[in-house]
Amino acid sequence: MGIIDEVVNARFRWYTPGPQPNGMQATAAGIWVIDQHDLNVYLLDPLDGSERKRFATQTSHSSGITWDGQALWVASTFPPIELFRYTADGQELRRLPTPGASEKSGAHGLEWIHGSLWVTVPPSATTYRLDPETGRVTHSFPAPGNRPHGIAWDGSLLWVVETSLRTITGYTLSGEVRRVLRLADGPSEGPEPHGMTYLDGQLWFCDATTRAVCSIEIE
Repeated sequence: MGIIDEVVNARFRWYTPGPQPNGMQATAAGIWVIDQHDLNVYLLDPLDGSERKRFATQTSHSSGITWDGQALWVASTFPPIELFRYTADGQELRRLPTPGASEKSGAHGLEWIHGSLWVTVPPSATTYRLDPETGRVTHSFPAPGNRPHGIAWDGSLLWVVETSLRTITGYTLSGEVRRVLRLADGPSEGPEPHGMTYLDGQLWFCDATTRAVCSIEIE
């Protein structure tokens, strides 16, 4: 099967209430967003970005958030370089080590798929599948470029952002590339994809610099 490589246009949706959004996860309750500056988790209305809930975290330069069906996972990119699990009301449940991290930087993207925690880690430029109980790596494959960021699962492909290249690559869970989306040229200040999630046939992403949330049709 050949690789589909296409240029796509992003649709602006709204701005996040936090100053530097860096991770997104769509759920039935709304879109969860982690902010790397104020370190808060926000639950936002998909229609207009209005705030439904927020809580503070003990993370540093937070990047990446996902929902495992019962609780949230948040990646702390700077020390403590760990993966935090929180209740929806902000109670810390536990932490896991980050695979492939350096002394100064860790994970940037998180996704929950079929009972496993998936993580993108820029220092190693790798996407990992983890056992959520032990943190053991059960599978891995190279991520695109050297600045992989948000990841999202659409039910058939795992999408991985490369922020510097402004691309979003669709992989099978074994690591084979199926599609590459290249954001059309736009203003130099954005949209630059950071955190990402999947919702209703579209990939949604946030720009940590401008606070813009945008979406791309993929179906």
